[in-house]
Amino acid sequence: MLEKVDKVIIGGGMVFTFLKARGLSVGNSLVEDDLIETVKQLEEQAKAKGVEIILPSDIACGDEFPVGGKEVNYKVVPADQIPDGWLGLDNGPKATEEIKAALADCKTIIWNGPMGVFESPQFSKGTYDVAECIAELTEKNGAISIIGGGDSVSA
Repeated sequence: MLEKVDKVIIGGGMVFTFLKARGLSVGNSLVEDDLIETVKQLEEQAKAKGVEIILPSDIACGDEFPVGGKEVNYKVVPADQIPDGWLGLDNGPKATEEIKAALADCKTIIWNGPMGVFESPQFSKGTYDVAECIAELTEKNGAISIIGGGDSVSA
């Protein structure tokens, strides 16, 4: 896909594998350790092709996973400062604004996967704000938007 895109926005649980591949601490966030080397190679390939990889600059974190809508302790931190014992569960507000700005000039948008744990009111804002942005770009700017994946469609 790197041959066909100008930018790739990484959100949701994939973020933390990318951050860890960059040598950053991710607390107790979801990480696919078996894909660290693959992510490093992907980032090298993207750079060589001039494709921008966009990761959240800030992260909404919880001190535990909000099972069944349970409210948990919440804080927003820079992406390189996720505390030990905490989990990244959504984009922070700055990251969401940066993602919306990155999408603004897109003519085609392919979205697969929510930005965070949208089933929890505490961690749904990133997903819903990006969904609203894509809908607006489609309606007002004529962008072609393709949304795949059950969780994205559910949101």
